[in-house]
Amino acid sequence: MQVWRETSRGHRHIAELLAGLSMAATIFNVAVAGEPVDMQLVIAADVSTSMDAEEKALQQRGFVEAFRRPEIIEAIAAGRHGRIAVTYVEWGGDGQRRLVMPWTIITNEIDSWMFSLKLEVSLPAKIRRGTSISGILSYADYLIRSSGYEATRSLINISGDGVNNKGRDVMPVRAGVLARGITINALPVVYGGLLGDEGEVISPENLLAYFRSEVIGGPDAFAEPVAAPEEYSPAIYRKLLREISNMSEIAAIGDKARHR
Repeated sequence: MQVWRETSRGHRHIAELLAGLSMAATIFNVAVAGEPVDMQLVIAADVSTSMDAEEKALQQRGFVEAFRRPEIIEAIAAGRHGRIAVTYVEWGGDGQRRLVMPWTIITNEIDSWMFSLKLEVSLPAKIRRGTSISGILSYADYLIRSSGYEATRSLINISGDGVNNKGRDVMPVRAGVLARGITINALPVVYGGLLGDEGEVISPENLLAYFRSEVIGGPDAFAEPVAAPEEYSPAIYRKLLREISNMSEIAAIGDKARHR
């Protein structure tokens, strides 16, 4: 009961913060057809049954905290357009996913906090039926193609603690995503008893190698491993900052070229 009361109080406090921010912001930014953005980012969070409740909470907390960091907010503002579009989806088996946060424009501190607060009040799902990396890549591809934004760069940020074991093979799906100019980055969870598609144990080194060779791809693609439970927040922060800061660097290079 004590835990329930603390959780209830926490949610009431978040609701009060959301109400205050809603008054400060005239509208919570949603998709506008043809709107230019520096990046459209699909955050695809693994919530399959191989992830326990604590791990899911740590993962979500990592993204919540990252969007409150001033370095992230400054990196967004430093882009050529000064805005990015973000959506957050949880996934598990083939065709099993939950859209938690629809496409949202982030341009400033209020936008970023609004996004993080709305994400924080959503309890992570428990999605069964295995791990379908191919399925979530297909869905993320659909989200990007149907967003309506004019993006300088499109990116899928996928977390996962195992290999593809449901749905289509990853490689042809990945190839189609990459052919459309979309970058796939990964947050592989590489600790604990990791199982392969046939139930065999996979070492952390082999799982990281799998994500690097068969999942990530596209311009400047990278994998940022989570090597321990306490590493979720630091790894997610580093990953987002690297992804968003890259847009600032591209804008700076473009500005220099135009003034030569």
